[in-house]
Amino acid sequence: MTRFERTIFVAFFTATLACGESSDASESSGAGESSGAGESSGAGESTAGGFDQDAAVQRALAYKTTMTQVNAESRPSQHGLAATVNIWADDSALSTYLALDPDMPGAAAAWDPSAMLVKEHLDADGVVNGLTVMAQGDPDPASGGWWWARLDADGTVHETGQVGFCISCHTPAEPVGWAFGVPLDNRP
Repeated sequence: MTRFERTIFVAFFTATLACGESSDASESSGAGESSGAGESSGAGESTAGGFDQDAAVQRALAYKTTMTQVNAESRPSQHGLAATVNIWADDSALSTYLALDPDMPGAAAAWDPSAMLVKEHLDADGVVNGLTVMAQGDPDPASGGWWWARLDADGTVHETGQVGFCISCHTPAEPVGWAFGVPLDNRP
């Protein structure tokens, strides 16, 4: 890299950090908002630490054939993106996720570096209308290394990275690894 290229890179990196520092995830109030360093408006990008957002989106979209549903019955959604939701975990997240008991919080979960969780959004008729995704590997430490995304059922990407409304919702679960778990009486 030439000195000129290094100067441009440093200037861009500094400007990116400055934007991220002015964002506050706690100010995010709803769907469609993102905040913090590493945010993105869509797939096709990698974060500064090399997290492959395209690959994460593709993994998430394949959830029905590559992941395990961890709840027996869909449960009411905690936000306006769906009537009810189902939770799916990939093989690297499954045992850790199943160890979480939302009724008896314990020590922080030790997530595999490739862990992925998918929340399947269902409309009032039980039809999938979107997904929210948590994937380990984001180099931004602000949310425990989790990368976040919101997708439509057809794969349209709305937000990725450090998504403010995702982080705001999951902040209460930060002490146990940013995930809530499924109640024991709602497991297959």
